[in-house]
Amino acid sequence: MLVEAILEGLGLVENDSFDHFKEFEDGSQLIVANYYPSCPEPDLTLGMPPHSDYGFLTLLLQDQEVKGLQIQHDGRWVTVEPIPNSFVVNVGDHLEIFSNGRYKSVIHRVLVNPLKPRISIASLHSLPFNSMIRPSPKLVSDASPRLYKDTDFASFIEYMASHEHKNKNFLESRRLT
Repeated sequence: MLVEAILEGLGLVENDSFDHFKEFEDGSQLIVANYYPSCPEPDLTLGMPPHSDYGFLTLLLQDQEVKGLQIQHDGRWVTVEPIPNSFVVNVGDHLEIFSNGRYKSVIHRVLVNPLKPRISIASLHSLPFNSMIRPSPKLVSDASPRLYKDTDFASFIEYMASHEHKNKNFLESRRLT
């Protein structure tokens, strides 16, 4: 339902000749439970280093008592305040590529707390591993030129095995300009 709303917001409807709806239905979901122990010297480590999520969309249930999630905004780190009974929704690299940059994948990290451990649960949603991710043709025009190369899971694995990820994130490696 959430993916349908996003596609509709992009002006893509199910009866269009370009039909990605089936591909989204066949995608994958990965549930990750994160435990970040307390650390008496939090300035010496990160719970999770800066990164963007490779997939399409991430739903994150944050710890309600212990802050730690930060997003990069305008070159600075901003703490995402936990809101009771809610999820944080992160746009992933797939969605930024598919939307040709209309949606932005967010760089984020996790800080550790000096006194309390932190727990979060992430639900990561992706297209099938064998899918070729590319900007939707309906979102590319003379006024909105294509911004990203085609990519797939094998490209991501190759990128992670290289040393390129130490200099830039995966999404930057897929930009055409």
